[in-house]
Amino acid sequence: MSPEDFLLTRESLLVREKKEMRRGLVARRDALPKEERKRHSLTAGNHALSLIRKVRLEREGSFALVIFLSFGSEIDTRPVISGLFAENSPDLLLLLPSLRRSKEIVLRPWRKDDPLTPGPFGILEPETRESVSPGEVDLFILPGVGFDRAGHRLGYGRGYYDRLLSRSGVGGLRAGLAFSEQVVPEIPSGPGDIPVQYLVTEKGWVACG
Repeated sequence: MSPEDFLLTRESLLVREKKEMRRGLVARRDALPKEERKRHSLTAGNHALSLIRKVRLEREGSFALVIFLSFGSEIDTRPVISGLFAENSPDLLLLLPSLRRSKEIVLRPWRKDDPLTPGPFGILEPETRESVSPGEVDLFILPGVGFDRAGHRLGYGRGYYDRLLSRSGVGGLRAGLAFSEQVVPEIPSGPGDIPVQYLVTEKGWVACG
């Protein structure tokens, strides 16, 4: 077997392993009772706000934060967003991802009461055409199907966030937000997978590694 064939075989096995794990973790998340998801989302949201305050204290001046709007059975991010708006901080720039069919993410600023519209995949995103470079972001709050304590993240298989985070000049910290049921001993990972530095669940937040 040539080195090229070996790499292709290894990559195909990784893709298959991720696909199987993704299917199982999505089913596990979908099976969580609605009231439990609601309760854990609220608790995890408070922990996420605690982490955001910590990171903000370590950085001076304005603070740009990326957070996702929940979709399907994902952990609800509305408690985090409501908490941020309640603080009414003029130095905070809140950004939401806008997913393009070109498999790219555009970061759109979002202010309280700004209109939202469904994007190409049905996920709500700001109507504005304004955008902010990912290199200006201080903290990314990221979704995922699964995570491990080392910070490896299993996404939905399209690579949107990995491409965004691997762009030149992107140096913001990365935190995964999920239910504790989505945390597993090990997530299969390849060279193009970007890990998170923090993991937030309803049980608290931890530094990964």
